Amino acid sequence: MATLYDVCKKTGLSSATVSRVINGSSLVKKATRDRVQKAMEELNYRPSHAARMLAGSKTDTIGVVLPAIDNGYYVQVLHGLDHVSTTEKLKLLISFYHSDLDLLDNLGSLCGEGRADAVILMNNSLLPPEKVRELTGDDFPIVLIGQKDETAKAADSILIDNVHGAHCAVAHLLENQPKSLLLITGPENNFDSQERLLGAQKAIEEAPFDVEVSILHSDFRYEGGRKVFAEYIKEHGTYPDAVFSFNDDMALGVLDVLNGSDRKIPEDIQIIGFDNNLLARCIGLSTISVPMRQIGVEAGLLVANRIKNKDAKPASITLQTSLIPRKTTRQKIG
Repeated sequence: MATLYDVCKKTGLSSATVSRVINGSSLVKKATRDRVQKAMEELNYRPSHAARMLAGSKTDTIGVVLPAIDNGYYVQVLHGLDHVSTTEKLKLLISFYHSDLDLLDNLGSLCGEGRADAVILMNNSLLPPEKVRELTGDDFPIVLIGQKDETAKAADSILIDNVHGAHCAVAHLLENQPKSLLLITGPENNFDSQERLLGAQKAIEEAPFDVEVSILHSDFRYEGGRKVFAEYIKEHGTYPDAVFSFNDDMALGVLDVLNGSDRKIPEDIQIIGFDNNLLARCIGLSTISVPMRQIGVEAGLLVANRIKNKDAKPASITLQTSLIPRKTTRQKIG
């Protein structure tokens, strides 16, 4: 069954423009209208009556698009969003994406078919911001979490200081001069992961001694961390002296592998994560604290303001991170 995104793709137009044609807007040029109608006929696309009614009318709904829910980070961010949406008397419409096509369909449905007044897009590593804007049109309110667009109109962003956090994590691991350090990153094209790698590399460059550094890319998931750490051991025939996992979930995977070994933590191997989720606090994992709930609160406030004032200058908020040393790392000797 054809979707609104299929019509956008065939015509090369944004979902906002296609939506205007569907709803009979007088603001659309005849040539554009004919182009859209021809594509709809060829694709046999039939917009629902509900979609027609929704498009162009206020819904008091915020669309939240995220890649997963099996991660404590997203749960905490959603808690923050829920708090603001309740206060502002707005509803949340949550959808998930597992591929670029999923993401495009979700954005097309929320923006083009008028199911939401604004969208919060979380940790998108599949589409660049300009592609998102191309689909939604310039005027649709969007807040990006974990992604920044310097040029798009009405695109606000919520970021965390990944560089500072990662620098603190690695500097802490290097206090006892390990000979080998393993960095387990998220996806290579993920903004947070790229920033954390920059911070880690900066701390390594500043160290007054040499350390053998290995970098393995994973997926921010427990199983991903477990898998790449097991592969490292198999390939090297030994364990690293220190591990910086770019989130807590992957660090838990590393700890799971170590449970079956003779290595003592933190005497033989130090481990630090990133996020400070509930499990990290329960098991005593050293980590970098991220204000996850506050991310949701700030995103909710930004999007509520954007709905009221679409012409406001785009805002970008960066929240601070901090080191939380616990049982899995050692204090500096001397």
